[in-house]
Amino acid sequence: MTVANSPSALLDSLSALNDCARLRMLRLLSNTELGVGELSDVLQLPQSTASRHLKLLLETGFISRRTLGTTGLYRISESMPTETTELWSIAARNSNALPGTNEDDSRLISVLAQRHTDSKSFFKNASGAWESLRSDLYGHQFTSTALLSLLDSSLVVVDVGCGIGNAASIIAPFVKQVIGIDRESAMLAEARVRPDLASNIEFKEGDALKLPIKDDTSDIAMFCLVLHHIEDAASAVAEASRVIKKGGRILIIDMQKHIHDEYRHTMGHVHLGFSEKDLQAIAATVGLNVDRYQKLHPDTDASGPSLFVALLS
Repeated sequence: MTVANSPSALLDSLSALNDCARLRMLRLLSNTELGVGELSDVLQLPQSTASRHLKLLLETGFISRRTLGTTGLYRISESMPTETTELWSIAARNSNALPGTNEDDSRLISVLAQRHTDSKSFFKNASGAWESLRSDLYGHQFTSTALLSLLDSSLVVVDVGCGIGNAASIIAPFVKQVIGIDRESAMLAEARVRPDLASNIEFKEGDALKLPIKDDTSDIAMFCLVLHHIEDAASAVAEASRVIKKGGRILIIDMQKHIHDEYRHTMGHVHLGFSEKDLQAIAATVGLNVDRYQKLHPDTDASGPSLFVALLS
């Protein structure tokens, strides 16, 4: 907020500084950002009184306010007009001599300690808007992407039916190598010119039933929304098992069993998803076990069937 360069603005600024409580408030806010409740506790003022003081200081440009969830946080303004800055500079040099400042400093330490050791107050105020706030600040994907750092960086991953390389590009920064396989040359051409293409991704043309990879050379083979397109799903899983090392895993992300028969005609789906029993049957035919079948929570914005992730070994 800026204040007009006028005699009236100067008088308003002088008036704002003509109060010991407001000067103590400015002294605190010049060192740290505080909420109205915290200021009330430090200055031992009713919250309504603290709010009135803050309103005047906002109007005269001495402080600024930002909103975090439903909480308003105040600090000394970084964009005061020149005359306001000069006035505050004079007041600040003398503010430590104000009555009550020693007690203010002691209570401020307690308030800040409480803030750091107990975030309950913040989350009580911001809980309703926390997910939205977090997304606004950091985006929607940071948690799942950051958790990929738990992967062993020495892994070699085969992405069967890689398409244009979405999954390969996500996982590549966290592993040694990703080999993307797809039978469609047009898909691979687009994958190779991705702007986020990592240097440790290699794309090869090939069929899921005859992967162009040597036996026992990979740690993980993954099918990301691919297996439902393959008629002989068991043979595709067997072929993936061929290329992984002893102790390796097959990762399958696909649709849970569903009733959208129209997908056979509109999108070329061969299987209408897979239940856990379906995967157990496929795994058994090739001598594997289903170590995990985890249903994924559906995205409220998605219109398709719910998904699952499964690990076979």
